[in-house]
Parts: sequence; structure tokens; C-alpha cells
Amino acid sequence: MYTLFELDEHYDMPLYEVKDKKTKETHICVGFDYSLLDDFLSDWKKKKEELAKGRITREEYFEWKIKWPHND
Repeated sequence: MYTLFELDEHYDMPLYEVKDKKTKETHICVGFDYSLLDDFLSDWKKKKEELAKGRITREEYFEWKIKWPHND
């Protein structure tokens, strides 16, 4: 939480209430208005999808994470 509080001091992060369409649960999400973070999250989402679809192994996913942002 302290890391989020510190980020909020610098980036004024909005908080959103989001309802999960499948489970009908409500969750709180943090918004970032920061393009580098958006780019990272987009890349991360793609890798998680590749892992879920079996296109990469868990080991390849781990290697991607520890080498980020210096991936090929």
C-alpha cells in the first residue's frame, strides 16, 4: 500500500470501481495516466495471453519478466 500511496503523490492516480461481468463482483482498480506504464501493461497482457494459450511456457514467461525491459 505504501508504494501505491507514494505513486499517488507523484501521479495523482484515480481509483475506479469496476464490476466483473462474469462474477458480478465489484473490484477497485487504480488508474495510471502514464504512457510508459501503459506500454508495459500492454506488453504484459500479451505475454499473459500467450502463456494462457500455451504459445509460451511458464519458463519463457518468467524469463521475459526478469529481462524486462531489455527483451528482444
